[in-house]
Amino acid sequence: MKTVLSKLSVILKKHSPMMIALSGGQDSLTLLAAAKAAGIPVVVATVISEFEVPGEAERAKEFCRILQVQWYPVHVRILEDAAIAANPIDRCYLCKKKIMGPLVEVAKVHGYNVCDGTHADDVPEERPGSAALQELEIRSPFVEAGIGKEQIMSLAKELSVPVIPPSSCLATRIPFGTVITEENLRRVAAAETFLHEQGVTGILRVRMIGDEAVVEVEAGEMQLASKHAVNLEQFGFSRVRVAGYISGGVTRWKQTQQ
Repeated sequence: MKTVLSKLSVILKKHSPMMIALSGGQDSLTLLAAAKAAGIPVVVATVISEFEVPGEAERAKEFCRILQVQWYPVHVRILEDAAIAANPIDRCYLCKKKIMGPLVEVAKVHGYNVCDGTHADDVPEERPGSAALQELEIRSPFVEAGIGKEQIMSLAKELSVPVIPPSSCLATRIPFGTVITEENLRRVAAAETFLHEQGVTGILRVRMIGDEAVVEVEAGEMQLASKHAVNLEQFGFSRVRVAGYISGGVTRWKQTQQ
């Protein structure tokens, strides 16, 4: 029976040489480690924008340094696009087109195929940006190999990739229909950084509902988050409450206001 790495390697070789869109999250880091282990010619590009979670780009850069892979930062001013800043339901699609389009063009000039870390367990309905990936002909080797999250975690362990809590861009903290500004992104990022500094290590989202902060953490860290929640008022929130983490939670909070 083929191992996960050998099965993935067959797919990776089809897309060689490749440029990996590296966010700094678990999936794309594992994809990069697998490409290196398979001997695939690979370079990396990381999009740096207002939506970036603090620390992710630096993590991507450091991982590339360790693996001795060429790393290219791609700076994009997303909020200059009024359609994206308006935060419509299809924001993720619009954003993905904006940030990945230039990356694809650069890759084509240099003869690279662009790949990302989307995997077989990702549900298209929960990842509207996946349509943009298809339109831009960005490959998702994990999907093509039928590899899901559990197998990625096993592969990460095999390849000594650090375990990283699932993350998503800062725009997901703002309810659809609420205009996204640099100021509200700054407040959300500052609040999350503060809670990390107080010891929260698992999944963390500070959702911004008006001037209220809804802190979402895993069950085992709710007590710790609750202890420090009141301190988030220093970041301009009039009220703070703590809840269990829910994927796509910003949509749920928006619905409760309607």
